[in-house]
Amino acid sequence: MNYQPESRQEWETPIPFDEIFTPNFPVDALPSVISAYVLALAESTQTPVEMGAALSLGILATAIQRNYDVAVTADWKEPLCLYLSIVADPGEKKSAVISSMSKPVFDFEQRANELEAVDIMQSQTKRAILEKRLVTLQNQAVKATKSSSNTSFDEALALSEEIAQFKDISPTRLFVDDTTPEKLIDLMEKQNGCITIASAEGGIFDSMLGRYDKVSSLDIYLKGHSGDPISVDRIGRKSNNIQNPRLTMMLMIQPQVLDGMMGNAAFRGRGLCARFLYVVCKSKVGYRNVDPLPIPEHIRSDYYNFVQRIFENDGSGIITLSDEAKSARIEYHSAVEKRLVGEWEHIRDWGNKLVGAMLRIAALIHAAEIEVAPCDTPISGETVMRAISITEFFGFHAMSAYQSMGADKSQSGAKYILRKLETLGVDVISKRDLHRASRTMFKKAEDVRPAIQMLMEMGYIREYREETGGRASEKILVNPLWTKRTEAPKANNPLPYVPFVPIVQATSIPQSGDAVSPNELDE
Repeated sequence: MNYQPESRQEWETPIPFDEIFTPNFPVDALPSVISAYVLALAESTQTPVEMGAALSLGILATAIQRNYDVAVTADWKEPLCLYLSIVADPGEKKSAVISSMSKPVFDFEQRANELEAVDIMQSQTKRAILEKRLVTLQNQAVKATKSSSNTSFDEALALSEEIAQFKDISPTRLFVDDTTPEKLIDLMEKQNGCITIASAEGGIFDSMLGRYDKVSSLDIYLKGHSGDPISVDRIGRKSNNIQNPRLTMMLMIQPQVLDGMMGNAAFRGRGLCARFLYVVCKSKVGYRNVDPLPIPEHIRSDYYNFVQRIFENDGSGIITLSDEAKSARIEYHSAVEKRLVGEWEHIRDWGNKLVGAMLRIAALIHAAEIEVAPCDTPISGETVMRAISITEFFGFHAMSAYQSMGADKSQSGAKYILRKLETLGVDVISKRDLHRASRTMFKKAEDVRPAIQMLMEMGYIREYREETGGRASEKILVNPLWTKRTEAPKANNPLPYVPFVPIVQATSIPQSGDAVSPNELDE
C-alpha cells in the first residue's frame, strides 16, 4: 500500500513545547552612542536589536580587557572579558551585523600595524640576526681547544642572555576566527595574553573538541575567561606562559550548534557552558521592512569615533565600586543566591557566575563612558543598576537556551528533529533518511528513538510502514497542521522567575529596549 496524504481533519494541533519568556534587550543601559548605533543597525539590517546589543559588549570587552580589572571585595577581582553566544537561525544576517559592529576594531588594528610596520620588521630582523650569531658562537666555542682562550664561549653566554631578554614586537591582533587551541595560545602570548574570538559561525566548537588533534583541550577557554595563568609545555613545540590571560568570545551560532553544546559532557561538566552569556534572538523573518532606513551618517560616525577612543586609551589599573554600587551588588547577589536553590537549580552552574558577569559589564560601561582614568572614579550605583538590567535580560535568555540545549535530552532531540524537518520541508521521510540528516545530534540510529517518541506523543509526527513488496520501509509522516507557516501557538507560561527589583531604585533604570524608535534617530 502506498502512502496517501491524510486530510487535515485527521490530525490534531500538536502540543506546543514550553517556551521561556525572553524580554527585549535594555539598550538604554548601554552607553548612549552605542545604543543609538545598535538601534539604527537593527533597522538598517532588519535584524533583532539584541543581536547588535550583545555584540557591543564584546566590542567593549575587546578594548578594555587588556588594561583593567574590577575589584569587588578585598579578595575578589574579576577580569573584564566576556563569552557571548548569540543564537539565530540561518539567513538572519549574522555576518552583516558582526561586520558592522566590528569595523572600528579592524580599522584600529590595521592602522596600528601600519604605524608599527618598521618597528615590527626591525624586531624580526634583529631576533633573526641574534639567533644566527648565537649559532656561530656556539660552533666556535665547541671547536676551541681547552688550552686556548675561549672567548666564543663567553660571548655565546652573553648573547644567550640578550636573546632571553629580547622583547619581540608582534603585529597587533585583536580578533581571530577559527583557530586551534594551540595556535590560540601562541597568538594570546604574542598579544600580551589578550585576544577575542569573533565568528558568525560555530566552527570554534569543533576546535574545542579537538577537530585537529582528536583530543579535547578546553583549558585555554576555561582559563581565558577566569584569568588563571596558562603554562603549556609540550614535546616538539615551544613552551607558553601567560600570567594574565584575557579571552573574549563573540559567537553567532545556529540553534543546531546550541543543541550540540550540552550534548558534550566536557562542555557542561567542566563549566564551559556556564561561562557564556546567551542570547536567543527573536526572528523578524516575515515581518521585515524590505526598504529600511540606512544608518544615519552622524550615528555611524559617533559610534566609530567612540570605539576608536576606547581602544586608544592606554591607561591601566583596578576599577573599584562606590558605596552605592557595593550595596546594589550585595542586594542583587542575595536575590541571585535564592534563585540558585529555586528556579535556577537546574542551571546552577550558570547562575553561580552571573554576579561576576554583571560586575564585568558594569566595569565595561564605566570604563567606556569615562574619558580618561576610569580607575580614579568608582563605579556608580546607577551604572551597576544598568548592568543588572542587562544581566536580568541574560537570565531569561539563559533559561531559554538551557531548555533548548538539553536540560531534557529527549526534548532537546525532539526540537532538533523539528528544525531538521523544517529545513527539509518534507511531509514524509524515511527513518533512515531522517537519521542521516540528524547525525550531528544522533550518532547511532537507536539514539533518535526517544526524540521520535516524544514528537509522536505531542502530535507532531506519526510512524508509518510502507509495504513495497520486499522489506517494509519505515516512514515518518509530518502533521500538516504544523509547519513553519502554521506553527502551533505558544503556551502562555508564567515567567520563569520574578525579575530583580531593588529596594532603592536608581535615578534611571532602563526598562525596555524599545525606548527609542529607529525612525527618531536622525531627528
